[in-house]
Amino acid sequence: MFGYRLAGSNVLSGAFACILIALFLSLSLNRPVLAAKKPVKEPAVQSMRFAVVRMAVPTCEPGCPEWISASGTILGDTPAKLRKILKVMGKRRLPIIMESNGGNVDAAMEVGRVIRKRGLDVAIGKTRFDGCNPDQKCKPDRYADGAYAGFPYPAGAYCLSACPYILAAGEKRFVGPWALIGVHQITQVYTQTRITYQTRYRMVNGKKKVLDTKIIGRKPAGSYERTDLSKGYRKKLLAYFTEMGVDPTIVDRMLAVPAKDISVLTQDELTQYKLVTGTGDVSDLAATRICTQDSKPANCVELKPLPTKVVSRID
Repeated sequence: MFGYRLAGSNVLSGAFACILIALFLSLSLNRPVLAAKKPVKEPAVQSMRFAVVRMAVPTCEPGCPEWISASGTILGDTPAKLRKILKVMGKRRLPIIMESNGGNVDAAMEVGRVIRKRGLDVAIGKTRFDGCNPDQKCKPDRYADGAYAGFPYPAGAYCLSACPYILAAGEKRFVGPWALIGVHQITQVYTQTRITYQTRYRMVNGKKKVLDTKIIGRKPAGSYERTDLSKGYRKKLLAYFTEMGVDPTIVDRMLAVPAKDISVLTQDELTQYKLVTGTGDVSDLAATRICTQDSKPANCVELKPLPTKVVSRID
């Protein structure tokens, strides 16, 4: 005979075995996300996308500057997307011109370590595409290496919330006077899951001998947010900025700003925290002038012109 019982109920025992079904709540910690709560019907955020871009100025050919355009929200898949485009690039070292409203802090730090390992520079700026762009269903065919055509510019660009964690990873880090760097507290979202599990046991001489236990169901049980960081996580943030050569006291500056607000760092603060390595902007990494220097940067890429297509027809 077999019997069943629910945790907290009376025992229904049998001669040989019983099955115990117990319910418990488990808490799983999600990665930190943006502080602002989203309206219920808000459209899905655009995950950060990466694209190789070439300066769309014919006069700099055959050796024009190229860069990686990064734009959008930092999500869990962002590190994998960056690794994918770096793999396609091979050994080329292109700077990253980035704009982002923030997102997942752990993912941002993972992206940062990929950037630092590759030795890439980072500047905050926008990319204006000329013709085909990554958000369209088109294939760039202007250049032999498959790069998109475009222009970099710093005006109105922003890097908020988790974005500065990526900026911190650049070998060279530029934020022009017309770009904005904003910081605030980290919001951690805890999701609760109701797990149903089943334990099978046998009664031997009046005592319970467990045979096996298995999970038979999971259901969401709500979520909640917190902005008070554990000592361990705060230590993790301090270690990251120290690793990147940025003053770790920037963490205190971030945590002093309520999650619902944003504080824009001044140029003096960017220098104070070593979040920038100089007073330049995107033009120092991607302007055509950098490819006229005697010692050309690695992102001045020389390309052979595409073969001219010949179209034959009979009238």
